[in-house]
Amino acid sequence: MNPKATLPADFVVARGQTQKDVNYTILADLANRFPKDGAIQALDLPCGNLEFLTYLRKLFPAADLWGADLFPPSKKSQDISFVEMDLTKNFTLPNQLQFDLITSISGVMMFSNTLSFISNCASRLKPGGTFIVTNDNSATIIDRIAYLFFGRYRMFRPIYDDTEELTENVPVQELCRLLRKNGVAIEKIEYTSSYTKDLVYLPVALLVYPIQLLYLARLKTSLPKELKQQMYPFKHFFCKHYIITGRRIS
Repeated sequence: MNPKATLPADFVVARGQTQKDVNYTILADLANRFPKDGAIQALDLPCGNLEFLTYLRKLFPAADLWGADLFPPSKKSQDISFVEMDLTKNFTLPNQLQFDLITSISGVMMFSNTLSFISNCASRLKPGGTFIVTNDNSATIIDRIAYLFFGRYRMFRPIYDDTEELTENVPVQELCRLLRKNGVAIEKIEYTSSYTKDLVYLPVALLVYPIQLLYLARLKTSLPKELKQQMYPFKHFFCKHYIITGRRIS
């Protein structure tokens, strides 16, 4: 078993606009995936204020970095290209651009038309290119209890105001389906962002998990067994976020 990827001790990574440990986990994996002096082309969607791309610049000084979002960042960077665009529609990036790496960190919960977004991202990947998409996990044991009693998930209220921002509850099985349908082979799924305080729900999780395993074992599907196991490990009851890493094969 490969040791868990880490970054140098002096490489400080803030939580940013996602769950804890998400940025660190992705950056540590990328540091082992690409050569430090590699002139890779990378795209981050939505890029917000370019925080994640700034970390990529530190890891890969020779990289060609691009970001896109609905609104321009509050502070522009001279060595990171930015395109203002609506991610729910066809991309308006220069047609010749193809990327070695595309990341979408905590983005798919912010806008609709996930099918179009995944399809557009996959079409901009070079063959063998890496696609990393992360999302909040709404299948934790806390989410299940909250839905049982209140009809809501932790991050998604049962009633939305007109100005609601977090509206798209895209489950892991749907993201996996969309990636595979668009020629992206899923290499791994990692669950992260857990808290010791949530272990108070351990007895409930221990009761539910065998039932879920039995149900999934009897469920007929064409998905590989390894992928099904990665989608629903025991830790998904306690981790508030997951990271899907895929590779374009077609």
